[in-house]
Amino acid sequence: MNDKKLEFSVDEEWLEYLRKNLWASYIPEFAKDSNGNEFMRVNGRSVAYKAVSENEQGRQKYECAECGQSILSAKVAHTIRDGLFPLSGSGEVHYESVPYCPKCEEEPNFYGSPIYPK
Repeated sequence: MNDKKLEFSVDEEWLEYLRKNLWASYIPEFAKDSNGNEFMRVNGRSVAYKAVSENEQGRQKYECAECGQSILSAKVAHTIRDGLFPLSGSGEVHYESVPYCPKCEEEPNFYGSPIYPK
């Protein structure tokens, strides 16, 4: 699969999420090929994932479009820096799941960008 032929884009809902959460590690881009196959990739990455099935809750299962491996999810932690002093905080952490291909990509770093509330 050559994803250079696919036109990936971020939908408006995810763009709004990104505008509100600049720290986010996971913003998906979606595309469809001429056969109607659906693809997703993480914004800023080149490895595409092909949708292969959907569960009862409507969540897609993906495999790597390059090597066929099942896509895994890594937990990324974002510390919330809401304390009175620089780099201090209440100890709260926001976690997000970030997909990756275990064969074609490195596992995302557990330590994500800190969150600085307004």
